[in-house]
Amino acid sequence: MTSVNGLPLVDLTKQARPALSESPVISSQRSQWQGIFFNHYDHPAHESPEFQYMQHVIGITGSGHPISSEHRFEGQVQTCYCQPGEVLFIPAKVRYSSIWQQPGEFSLIGFLPAFFEKIVNESIQPDRIELIPKIGLVDPFIQQVGLALKADVEADHPAGRMFGESLATGLAIHLIKHYSTWQMKLPLRASGYLSKSQLQKVTDYIQTHLDQDISLADMAGILGLSQYHFCRLFKQSTGRTPHQYLTQCRIDRAKQFLSKPELTITEIAFEVGFTNHSSFTRLFRQCVGVTPKMFRESR
Repeated sequence: MTSVNGLPLVDLTKQARPALSESPVISSQRSQWQGIFFNHYDHPAHESPEFQYMQHVIGITGSGHPISSEHRFEGQVQTCYCQPGEVLFIPAKVRYSSIWQQPGEFSLIGFLPAFFEKIVNESIQPDRIELIPKIGLVDPFIQQVGLALKADVEADHPAGRMFGESLATGLAIHLIKHYSTWQMKLPLRASGYLSKSQLQKVTDYIQTHLDQDISLADMAGILGLSQYHFCRLFKQSTGRTPHQYLTQCRIDRAKQFLSKPELTITEIAFEVGFTNHSSFTRLFRQCVGVTPKMFRESR
């Protein structure tokens, strides 16, 4: 596929060439995340021709040795001796090419423009916004989000898709605040709390659908709020993010089921919305301090 100016268009959810020559060693393809994806590469040295990404792409260099590289954005050349953890940001449809002179590990986080624009319009409602390409950034927030997404993919998304989608929403806002021509001004309705009836409506929905892969959009949609404002108001009202609250509800429900000997641990895992026995056991132990089996035996 080519753009109107004849350059190759690269959709990282389908085909990485000519941007990259190798497939990812870790991918969020099975995550069912809406609007965002995560790929991790162990890649040889590579030189790409000029092309355009179809997604907004964040690159994070992995652990190991620094990598010498050259980058061309819209015809402007920048060189970088990329240290582990440094960040590269390439907005969609920017003319870009690169030369990586050594092999190395790195992660790519991609936003579909439609998802990104939805977050932008729901949060700041700008007339126009321009994202700015960056290279060699030291951004601890992006680094931590990258590590969290990688860990979630490696663990096979133990608590469902909400964790990744929540991180994606926060990351989109971070990009707007720090790497765009728009200065963030949140509307007044971003502050405050959910009403008692609103909070009850959301928590009732969670309790009723614990066995399902609840999405952030599902929860926000109940109250007719954007995902961004819902996350802010929910945390201000409960002291926890929607994902933290959902996880605790699942663990609490699992504890109740573990007192019933007729249910196997695998059956309990499915009853409280986990995708498999191992993911349930790992998160239960992380939250409670013991495995589900040990918890059951101690009752």
